[in-house]
Amino acid sequence: MEYTRDVVNGSFGVSGGSAVLTDGAYHWRLDAADYVEHYGIGLPDEFLRHGRSVAWQLLAIAQEDILCVDRYLTEHGRRLQNL
Repeated sequence: MEYTRDVVNGSFGVSGGSAVLTDGAYHWRLDAADYVEHYGIGLPDEFLRHGRSVAWQLLAIAQEDILCVDRYLTEHGRRLQNL
């Protein structure tokens, strides 16, 4: 698969890891726009309508909430990978 080669070669790398953004309703990787542009991937109409309705504003996430999510993923990550 060509996209796998691109990812492995670092074409879409995010410095420091795979940063995740959110507007409170949706979440996506920081480098998602690069994939959309490079591969011409379409996005769901509902996502586009929602993004336009909130003027593509991101939700500020409290450090405490980020740490809570990190703890959860650390504890459950292996189980989630096997789903």
